[in-house]
Order: sequence, then C-alpha cells, then structure tokens
Amino acid sequence: MTEQFEINSRYNRISGIMIIPGPGKRFPCVVLSHGLISSKESSKYAALSEKFAEAGIASCRFDYHGCGESGGNIEETTLTIRLDNLDAITDHVMSHQSVDARRIGIVGSSFGGTTGLLKTARDSRIRCLSIWATPHLLEDKDSSTISDVVFDKTIFTDFQSYDILGEARKVFHTLVVHGEVDEVVPCVEGKTIYKNLQKPKGIEIIKGGDHVFSNEAHRNKAINLTLNWFRRYLISDGNKE
Repeated sequence: MTEQFEINSRYNRISGIMIIPGPGKRFPCVVLSHGLISSKESSKYAALSEKFAEAGIASCRFDYHGCGESGGNIEETTLTIRLDNLDAITDHVMSHQSVDARRIGIVGSSFGGTTGLLKTARDSRIRCLSIWATPHLLEDKDSSTISDVVFDKTIFTDFQSYDILGEARKVFHTLVVHGEVDEVVPCVEGKTIYKNLQKPKGIEIIKGGDHVFSNEAHRNKAINLTLNWFRRYLISDGNKE
C-alpha cells in the first residue's frame, strides 16, 4: 500500500510517500531522511522501503526543502530548515492511522544522517536510528559549491552553530554504517560520531565502500544491516534495552 501526501512546514511545502505493509493494523514505521541533494526517489531508499514492508515495517520517504517535488530553493537550505522539515514529517507519521507511534525509527544518510541524529537527540519518541555516511563537520573551503550546487554561506554557519557530537551523546540504539573509502565524508567522521553515542550502539565499516555505496554488494549489506537493526529495536524484545 502506497500513499502520497503533501504537508506544510514553516519553510516550505513537503512532498512525501508512505509505504504501508498492509491493511487493518498499526505498524512500526521508519522515516527515511535523504542526503543534501538527493530525494525520496533515491534507489537505495526505495529498496529500503521494499525490504521494510516485507518485514512488516512501514516507511515514509519525503523530499527535503529544495529537493524533488517539495518547495523551497535548495541553494538556501540549511540544517535548521531540514530539521524543521523532519519535525513536520515525524508528526505526520505519528498521527497516521496505520502507524504505531510507540515504534518510530529514522534512517539518515549523509546530511540527512546529521539531521536524523539531531532529531533523535531532541525527540524521545524516536526509538532507534541508523545513520549512513554521516558528517559531524561541514567546512566552508573558500567555495560554497557542493555537488555543483552553489549554496548560500548560511549552510555552513548554520551547521557550525550545532554541537553535533554533544547531541550524539544523548542518543542510543543507533547503528553507524560508513564506507571505508568514502570520498565525501571521511570514514573517521562516522567513527567519531559512534564514539560519542550512548550504548547500546553498533558500527559497521564497509570495506571498499564509497559515499553512496555504489557497489551493489555494499548497498545490499548496508540495507540488510539496517533492516536487522530495526527488527531488533522496533519489533523484537531488543527495544526494551
């Protein structure tokens, strides 16, 4: 079952899609928080939605500010704007008639992993988290161009206003997945975030993995690791730890 929707945040209109395993009951649900210039149509997130549905877990994919079908200019996006988007999406998911609001998780990749980490630190309703290729630093190196998009300088100053590692110290039930040879976010950043997380936590460094897990075997490994993590903390007794 798929359900497209649009909601408003303070900054823009957000386009999203709910994937529900079936009718007649409430399911645990995972919110998928994409990267800086990605979208809800990310192939790895579509694959995750499919795997979650097979396991009896609903999912919500959506487009952040300036991406996909959502409103806003991507050049003006910031971590603060994206956190507000994620707040609005989380509230929408938790009010959905097919979702068990007591069993909510987040998967975030790259910039979306940082956003998901902050959200989890600040919202006790989030039961567990998996972050892929996630930075705790965003430095302005004399150019505001990231992946051919020229961003306003505010993306850097805004990011630097957050104590990402301090927020990580409030978070538990988190799985960190990072490619060993990530060319965008150095692997050491994922390891540093992991060190600052509360237990229980997990980390998997994918040997030879790049930033987007372009190798199919690497992507499948990240998906399966994440699926098992959410099975543990949203479905099994692991969520009582």
